[in-house]
Amino acid sequence: MVEYMEGTSRRRAEPEGEGDRPGGRSARARARAAADMAHTCERISVDPRFVKLRRRFALQFTLLVTTFLGGYMAYLFLSAYARDFMRVQIFDSINVALLLGIGQFLLTFVLAWAFSRTSARAVDPLAEEIRDRARDEDRIDGRVMH
Repeated sequence: MVEYMEGTSRRRAEPEGEGDRPGGRSARARARAAADMAHTCERISVDPRFVKLRRRFALQFTLLVTTFLGGYMAYLFLSAYARDFMRVQIFDSINVALLLGIGQFLLTFVLAWAFSRTSARAVDPLAEEIRDRARDEDRIDGRVMH
């Protein structure tokens, strides 16, 4: 498995003998902890709830990016090919182009808010459930998950 998926980080190897001191971990203990983490990650990666979580996130992310890029590309194409439309005056010195340009900022904030709200409602509870279950299983097995 890839290290970032295992929750481990790349650390410098300890000099010989440091693992034997009190509070230090021997190479065997570190290898066992890494193997336990890999086992936990493999078990979670095939869990149907984890697959569901990944699908929800992928769908949410795809919708977000598609909506943002669609709005931005529409603004660019209108600016390039519909110049007469973009020149239409709405108020004194405010035209359609200015409103649509400011609308890009509004679209960004609305999409960020929608992403946060949807994540809190559909993705985060499932992720928390998976995390709690993995911790409970590790406690039952006698391992400590970091």
